[in-house]
Amino acid sequence: MALAAIAVAVVAATAASAGAHDGPLVISEADVVRPGDRYALRGESWFVGPRCEDRVEVSQREAHGFRVGSARVRDNGTFSFSHRVPRGARLGTRIVLDVTQLCDGVGTSRTVKLKVGRARHGCGGPLSVDETAYDLTVFGGLGCSRGAHAIGAFIDTRIEPAGWTCAHVDRRIAGHDFACIETARPGRRVTALRVREV
Repeated sequence: MALAAIAVAVVAATAASAGAHDGPLVISEADVVRPGDRYALRGESWFVGPRCEDRVEVSQREAHGFRVGSARVRDNGTFSFSHRVPRGARLGTRIVLDVTQLCDGVGTSRTVKLKVGRARHGCGGPLSVDETAYDLTVFGGLGCSRGAHAIGAFIDTRIEPAGWTCAHVDRRIAGHDFACIETARPGRRVTALRVREV
């Protein structure tokens, strides 16, 4: 009876700790990648222990489960993986990747989606902050409205919005005046170039 109670307590504790987060996670550093460029994936909260493989396998779903590569799971449950997109990849192509780790012969998988496209594009119409206009350029699949919200707040207050790293930069070196990078996905960023008084 005591053994059964211990087993129930262990199952409950395992379920509670699993509920504390969503389990294994895969993040792409950018949503959009150019033909010939590399995409980068980052994993967090993957399993570590003698009953689990110490590597994750990465496969491309559109190619009927074609294995792209693998990455070692570090002692803290993280991994890094990058792979080059073929130069001949057509713009607009979707890349769906499955990342899988085996524990006791049972696979845990997470899916991440990317798109082959332009790595950067300008946003129509200038952003106006404090009677000054800025032309915005977004990178890595970041949307113009999200980029404008983040960098506009920084230009106005010089306080980095939550989830962003921002800076005032030297235009002569960088080619723009301000830049913000999304902290969780550093391939997604926005730059602002001061163009005129409004």
